[in-house]
Amino acid sequence: MLLHAVADGVIAASFLIIPAALVYIHKRRGESNPGETALLTLFALFILAVGLAHFASLLALWVPAEGIEGLLKAAAALLALTTAIVIWKLAPQLLRLPSRDRLQAEVAAHLRTFDELKGARHQLEERVEARTKELAEAKQRFEIALRGSPISVFSQDRDMRFTWSHNPPAGLSPEFLKGKTDADILPAEAAEMILAAKRKVMETGEAAELETKFELFGRKRSFYLLIEALRDDHDVVLGTTSVAVDISERKANEDQLRLLLRELTHRSKNLLAVIHAIARQTASRTRSVEDFLDRFSARLVAIGCSHDLLIADNWHGASLRMLVEQQLGEHAEQFGETIAIEGEDVMLKPEAVHNLGLALHELATNAQKYGSLSIPCGQVRIQWQFCEEASKLKLVWQERGGPEVAPPQRSGFGRAMIETVVGKALEGDVSLSFPPKGVRCVIVIPSAQVTSRG
Repeated sequence: MLLHAVADGVIAASFLIIPAALVYIHKRRGESNPGETALLTLFALFILAVGLAHFASLLALWVPAEGIEGLLKAAAALLALTTAIVIWKLAPQLLRLPSRDRLQAEVAAHLRTFDELKGARHQLEERVEARTKELAEAKQRFEIALRGSPISVFSQDRDMRFTWSHNPPAGLSPEFLKGKTDADILPAEAAEMILAAKRKVMETGEAAELETKFELFGRKRSFYLLIEALRDDHDVVLGTTSVAVDISERKANEDQLRLLLRELTHRSKNLLAVIHAIARQTASRTRSVEDFLDRFSARLVAIGCSHDLLIADNWHGASLRMLVEQQLGEHAEQFGETIAIEGEDVMLKPEAVHNLGLALHELATNAQKYGSLSIPCGQVRIQWQFCEEASKLKLVWQERGGPEVAPPQRSGFGRAMIETVVGKALEGDVSLSFPPKGVRCVIVIPSAQVTSRG
């Protein structure tokens, strides 16, 4: 009897402790589905009922309680049957629960996946870093290429408002342009033409080119524009992207070139007229072809020398000192000795260079044949000065120490050209005299024939 009592007591106590442990574990675990909770509840109640039945059997050894014991056994039987039925219904779900090996395999697979993802992330980060470096280098090259250049790049949205710009024209900045339209910045006529071209590009999707000129910040500017449609990944037009090249300097050079060509054409016609007149006058005052060729060739060389001086300074003019030295070039070794050249250097206009060059050539030729340059002891002094009050330039040719001079019996081509042609062409005064001591020529020209003073 004692053995039965001890056994029932231990079983009853154990069956009361086990449900409590199951409930504790279930609550601490905190993760279960409704089926698991229901099964656990039934199983705990079943064990609890069995434990109570054994407890009733223990009491029955000393106190008659057959009704209570039977009732508890009936409840335990009902709970056992219910638990068995529920277990079989939940069996498919329970079978799907992962086993320890399966969980370990899944954990290992997840760890491998994690390592693979980690490696892929590392590779992706390296690619992103490399691509970022490439983009930075491309941006740097782009900025270096445009820095200091006349090329500007910018984009605009569909409302023609600037959204981005790089290296904008002088006087503008990306911050100033952002949010504005061409009409807010440019003169109305230029803005209207440019906006019309950009709208057409957005409508047709075809790139457009145009040149435009306008005044910006008080300066006339010329630009070449290349306009293209700005699209997204779905080929939807978002606005325009444009490249503007400042061609103001090129246009100014073209205008200057056209002006120089017109001026050159005009001066070439005048020069041909002068050459024609020289040819006629030389021919009328020579007796042989050889004499004509000698005199005419010398005069062409004199014209060519003046022409060279003008070309060297882009037809802006020439130095009077250089003109004198060039026309007396055959006697360069005598400069500073028998030939004295004195005066503050001035720059003459092209018309004055040609005519004064011819006059100096005729004076030098005459001095070499008949005057001071025909003998070793002769002297020539070329002196000029600028008179501020009269606003005129006075040049004096004076010969000394040569053969005694007598006034010529007739007027030759050289004298006629110096006294008539040069004076009229320069709108000045020419005085040519023949005193016995040496020829003297005074040429006075207005300051309008002078471009600058040395």
